Amino acid sequence: MSASRVRAGILTAGIVALLLHFPTEVARHVLSLVPHQLSTPFELENLASLAPGTVSDFSPRDSDESVWKAVLTRVFGMALIGVPVWYFLQRREREEELQRLDKGWAARLHARSEELMAVNNALVSEVSKRIDTEQSLEANRRDLRLLASQLLRLQEEERRRISRDLHDDINQRLALLSIDVEMLERQLSHAAVGTVRTIRSIQDRIGELSEGVRRLAYQFHPSILDDLGLSIALRRLIDDFQARTGLDARFISKDIPQHLAQDVVTCLYRVTQEGLANIARHARANTVQVELMRVRDGLQLMIRDDGVGFDVNYDGGRRGSLGLLSMKERVSLVAGSFTIDSTPGEGTLICAWVPFKQERA
Repeated sequence: MSASRVRAGILTAGIVALLLHFPTEVARHVLSLVPHQLSTPFELENLASLAPGTVSDFSPRDSDESVWKAVLTRVFGMALIGVPVWYFLQRREREEELQRLDKGWAARLHARSEELMAVNNALVSEVSKRIDTEQSLEANRRDLRLLASQLLRLQEEERRRISRDLHDDINQRLALLSIDVEMLERQLSHAAVGTVRTIRSIQDRIGELSEGVRRLAYQFHPSILDDLGLSIALRRLIDDFQARTGLDARFISKDIPQHLAQDVVTCLYRVTQEGLANIARHARANTVQVELMRVRDGLQLMIRDDGVGFDVNYDGGRRGSLGLLSMKERVSLVAGSFTIDSTPGEGTLICAWVPFKQERA
């Protein structure tokens, strides 16, 4: 049994004991205030005129009227005191129940808050780890781009060195060897016909070897690119491509600056070189068109062919994938943009744009 119920029982017993001795005069004066219409059914119209002490005690000797008046007085006194006490007890019990509920909800809220705090800490930790991972990945990407840039720069320097060695050393030695063979042929002008033919065959082979070395040196790094500029170097490249493959290749250039940064020149030349190589290997095209023009604040290079094409989304760029990745990476390293538009049976369009921010005077 709860403490509130015990207190309620004790208080009720006290009220009953008190009301058994409740003064009738108090109830009589209160009942005298009741309107006539309400007191009529109980015949209370003469209650106010009763003399004091008439109904002071309740006993079997009193008249019937005094008995019911005394009973009514006791009932009214019990109601007058009991109803507020009952209301107070009920309110007290509800307050205690609300306090218990509040304590329960407070405990639940505290537990839930701790769970949410733990979840929040876990999320914060996870987000921090993710941010650290993303920052690490971004740093790795920057390192990879820097490494790719350095590798391409070193590759170009190595190609330039090999081209210079082939042209200045190997080709010069072949030229001297050709002169020596020509002098030997003059000295043996009266020799047998077979000997003369052999010497001339050797001289022809030396000439072919010299031409091959020159072409190889040009492929590694064309000196014309440094001496005469990008437009003339690209025209020479396309003429050689047409002569070698037999395709109808055209070159269009518009509004090209005289002086360009070496990185931009090398990038556009290598993209064109790789694009023509892919066309020769895979496109089975009849015509090729290369356009170089000034667009906005940069140079735009377009390489178009009417070959078999391919599905860029499905094929994933596997056709010449290494060359395509090389072109894309070269353009990216000079802050440019690179796109490939191709449809099976409708040819391929390669578009590269590089800015002029690296232009030099």
